[in-house]
Amino acid sequence: MKKKFALLLALLAGLSLTTARVFAAEDAGDDDDKPAAITVSDIEGLSNRINDLNKFAKVSLLLQVWYTDGSNQTFLPKGFSAPIKPATGISFYNDLISGKRAEISFAGDLADKKIAYRIQYDPLATTTAKPGVSNGEQLKDYWIKGSYIPFADIQFGQFKYAQALEGRTPSGELDFANTSLITTALESRRDLTFQISGSKIPVGPVNLEYAAALVQGAGQNNIDNNEAKDLAGRFGLTVTDPNWAVYLGGSGYSGWETTVGAPTQFLGERSNYGFEGRITAGGLKLQGEFIQGRLEPGNNYNPWAGTQVKQTPAATFDNLTSKPTGWYATASYRYQDWRLAVRGEDYNADETAGSKYNVHNSALTVGLDWFQAKDKFKLSVNYEKHFLQYEAVIAQAQVNL
Repeated sequence: MKKKFALLLALLAGLSLTTARVFAAEDAGDDDDKPAAITVSDIEGLSNRINDLNKFAKVSLLLQVWYTDGSNQTFLPKGFSAPIKPATGISFYNDLISGKRAEISFAGDLADKKIAYRIQYDPLATTTAKPGVSNGEQLKDYWIKGSYIPFADIQFGQFKYAQALEGRTPSGELDFANTSLITTALESRRDLTFQISGSKIPVGPVNLEYAAALVQGAGQNNIDNNEAKDLAGRFGLTVTDPNWAVYLGGSGYSGWETTVGAPTQFLGERSNYGFEGRITAGGLKLQGEFIQGRLEPGNNYNPWAGTQVKQTPAATFDNLTSKPTGWYATASYRYQDWRLAVRGEDYNADETAGSKYNVHNSALTVGLDWFQAKDKFKLSVNYEKHFLQYEAVIAQAQVNL
């Protein structure tokens, strides 16, 4: 498609050059009415300009369209997850055709892979504020990255900061239509961040990767609301062989939600840690994570309502701080254009003793994918069985250019 587009531009440019030279000849008194020939250097110059433009400003698109069969199941209270959201005023999940994502991205390298940037916008994303998470999610990424120091990229802006494996995976590369419940509750976050990271660092027989970040903490598309900042980090080790690869890693996040002004009032802790692993061998992939954390009162994914205020972190009311915990394990196998995947998971919205949300929510997801056009097009069908809640079938068509 890019070659056809470049050829069209070349033809249009050639016509423009021809026209310009005809008029130039007329102005000079040339009466032979013969257009000037397009030289090889003209075409090469135009091709170079197109290549430069493609390097400095690449455009990409991720489009996902869903059909969801929710079987008219009863709406579930806060603290539970679901593949779809019911319409306002409707207390059940009905069949739904919807646009999931339409991510439009502009990215490029400004100085031979030394300075990079990215802007990503999704008109289908929610405009509804999620306390502690986002103030609308249509504007996703805007960042600049410098790579002048080996194994120490410096990145500043809004993006998915250092976090767990599934949470930082690009949307178009996820194994299933929905992320696991624990990833939804604690990971897959964007915020204004200053981050230093490196990858493929040779350390003996393994490759090391790491990321350390200073995070605003106010959430995606939110202005900074106080002087406190959060910390995030992750690390990973990879061992590779011509026939297989093993990756092991971990991540952590630490922060407090505080008020503006003095004296500082601490509303609650916002933190998590997790361990992750992945094994690949041919078309087989095994992946799993365990994540445990705490969410401050009022956070969108904290099932408890209300807030309490104390002057020091140690005295913060703990009864409204939730302690979500969960894990998932995925096995998938791809053969040519087909991939079959299975995921088992368990999620507890608040494992605090005595909490009414201290319930294990187990789920099973089975997915079948069909890839075409060098994986730029994918059709998927997912079956989700949430044993204490609901079940749903999700069909998804995806274009990822």
